[in-house]
Amino acid sequence: MSTAHERQYVELTAGYWSHLVIAGLVAGILMGVVMHEVMGMIQAVGALYGTEGTTAGWVFHLWHAIVFALVYGGFFMWGRLQPFHDRILASTTLGIVWATVLWVGAAGVLMPLWLGSVGVTAPSVPALNPVSGLGHVLYGGVVGGLSAALHKRL
Repeated sequence: MSTAHERQYVELTAGYWSHLVIAGLVAGILMGVVMHEVMGMIQAVGALYGTEGTTAGWVFHLWHAIVFALVYGGFFMWGRLQPFHDRILASTTLGIVWATVLWVGAAGVLMPLWLGSVGVTAPSVPALNPVSGLGHVLYGGVVGGLSAALHKRL
């Protein structure tokens, strides 16, 4: 039989991670609009998995958005960052830093190498498109700010 404290912990933990999924989806949709409408390259995300369709690009892009939001949420498990998980400005700032790291590492290096390895024409490394950088900053700011706002409600 679980105690009231254990039930509260499970509820808080489930709420914490589900808020990150929501923030990742919202941020992913906004960033996806930039990728699809402005850059015309949402299909490249699908190409990483062997399909270049727009729908597949969106599905895989949103999957990445959720996974990277959950990784971002994991940073707050570190004691020094824990107090900032529900502080909107601090969390937004950390989200932007995380997204900048993703832009340089994942979009700038990993994605072109991955595309090349599956036989798709890929940009040279590093592929640091400024519009992509802005899309990543938008993603990180929304993940950080929205997740903190949702966490405040716990």
